[in-house]
Amino acid sequence: MPTTSNPAIRNLLTLDGAVAPAAPGASRAAPAAADRPITLDDIVVKTVAVLGVLVVSAFLTAFLGLAFLALPAVVVGLGLGIYLAVRPRPSAALTLLYATAQGIVLGAATQFFDALQPGVGTRAVIGTGCLFAGMLAAYRTRAVRVSAKATRWAVGTVCGLVVLFLADLVASWGFGADLGLREGGGLAIAVSAVAIAAASYFLLVEFEAANRFLQSGASHRWAWYVAFGLVMTLVWLYWEILRLLSYLRWW
Repeated sequence: MPTTSNPAIRNLLTLDGAVAPAAPGASRAAPAAADRPITLDDIVVKTVAVLGVLVVSAFLTAFLGLAFLALPAVVVGLGLGIYLAVRPRPSAALTLLYATAQGIVLGAATQFFDALQPGVGTRAVIGTGCLFAGMLAAYRTRAVRVSAKATRWAVGTVCGLVVLFLADLVASWGFGADLGLREGGGLAIAVSAVAIAAASYFLLVEFEAANRFLQSGASHRWAWYVAFGLVMTLVWLYWEILRLLSYLRWW
């Protein structure tokens, strides 16, 4: 899940309009030939590569019975996600390791939910792809604009969801109570719908961040960090769509 430590979000939260500060590297002198400026091709290639690693990792987990690796993968993925959000760096190794860990988690989760409701994983993939394409089109046509005010609301929504999930965890483990946030009822459906809306908006934030990097003349190595942000948001979006579809089977 995206965090407010993401530099793209921090930049946007300081704005009153649509112009954000330059991305990392913008204040440096013009990069040398070996450290050329970032291009759209760099971002596309790196993002496809990271997604490819994630998909392969998920596929191998599901079809080779590697679900037992899900718990350590959750720890690794969460740790890397927080680390890269708090200390931004264009690291190919860390980004690909993050994708591998998340692929294991999603592969195990998809296998579990698919056993309960065959085909739900495929529908979640299609839903995620459609939302990604729709938000990209909305961003390109400026049908929806990324603003500081909207981003504050989105960040506030995410913080609220985190508090709710932590409260549910404490209630479940500490008191054996169930708040119903993830049990398939009307409240669970509403929570997932809100999370999907927030994740979709954060796709716009990541698109805006990618655009800032392109305009800033930052090193092409930062394409790995852009890919990390996009994939992190897509993982969150896929997970919430998968959960929502699993809830709807009871209705």
